[in-house]
Amino acid sequence: MINVYDLTDEEIKVAKKIFKTVMKSHGIVTRRINMDVTMVTNEEIHELNMSTRQVDRATDVLSFPAEEINFPFNIKDYHQSLSPEDKTLYIGEIIVSRQIMIEQAEEYGHSTIRECAFLLTHGMLHLLGYDHMDEVEKKVMRAKEDEILTKAKYFR
Repeated sequence: MINVYDLTDEEIKVAKKIFKTVMKSHGIVTRRINMDVTMVTNEEIHELNMSTRQVDRATDVLSFPAEEINFPFNIKDYHQSLSPEDKTLYIGEIIVSRQIMIEQAEEYGHSTIRECAFLLTHGMLHLLGYDHMDEVEKKVMRAKEDEILTKAKYFR
């Protein structure tokens, strides 16, 4: 389940499609997973970036994992973290700057929806433990992003 805040109807469709594609590509049943996606202003993401990462600027996307995900994924490994109400695992939150998303779409010459799909893919992969701190990690993460976006049919 994906919870969305301040997304347009079209962005919600993208978020749901990317969520399903990312989780399926990792062998995770989406009905057992819960996460949040929020669109914010540059000022809000700047504030969050400063308070959480001590980086004094706005950024395109921030991810806040709630769990360390291990693969192969087995929901039973997280039994103590499951919501008592619906038995889902909350994996975290993604925050996206709508203004930077729009600017980057123009800069890269593709649609805002394609940029939205990319940023959500990037954020969800971070929630699953991917990173890009060194060249090897970056190469793995970029390949997975390309795979997800191709499967979901979001092309440049």
